[in-house]
Amino acid sequence: MSSIEKSKEKTQNLINSLKELKKSAMKHLFTYGAVSFDDKDKIELKETEIGMMPKNWEIDKFSNLMEFSKKPRELKFNDLDEITFIPMEKISECDNPVRYEIKKYKDIASGTFVCKGDLIISKITPCFENGKQAILDKIPSNYAIATTEVIPVHPIGDRANTNFIYYLLKYLPVRKYLISKMQGTTGRKRLPKDALENLETILPTPQEQQKIANILSSIDEKIETEEKRVSALEQLFKSLLHN
Repeated sequence: MSSIEKSKEKTQNLINSLKELKKSAMKHLFTYGAVSFDDKDKIELKETEIGMMPKNWEIDKFSNLMEFSKKPRELKFNDLDEITFIPMEKISECDNPVRYEIKKYKDIASGTFVCKGDLIISKITPCFENGKQAILDKIPSNYAIATTEVIPVHPIGDRANTNFIYYLLKYLPVRKYLISKMQGTTGRKRLPKDALENLETILPTPQEQQKIANILSSIDEKIETEEKRVSALEQLFKSLLHN
């Protein structure tokens, strides 16, 4: 049992190190691009409202790159329909795939229409500050209903990569900027839609966006693997303790 505890401690230390690596990687990637640390001094930079970025990157409004999902007029639901439902508690603050429920449409009092592949961004405090957002690439249907406290978006054309935008919105300077735009009373603040629409968004080439997303995704996958290991060790410990 002692060896299990030691293994759990080592794994948790690795997770903490990976999370720190991810923070450093995000700062490097969103400042210099997908180049090695040794080559960063070769990159010519320019100033933006969220910090420095490569001079050859574009800047454009979020609303020119991503559009908000809306329910098609011709799509009708009835009381017999079962539909994928995503409550706020199923959206992780980490980077795990979103979880969901299957419910009767009549049992959903209110919600936001979302499509498969959408990026959903929580808009209410403290969920937004904590980074609750997800890409709906693993839901079982082509559309779903999510909590009313999310904003669903997807790319316009091919200039923006959903995975890149996902990580950009997790980047601390961007998140701090958007937090400063939240409105409402203490404890019930929300991110207004127009704050997201008007966000000056940094934009590498589509190829570099994919590279950046792939690097950060690989770190996330490693973190997720190690978190599953910790969970398995915890269950093993409890089982052995009981026996």
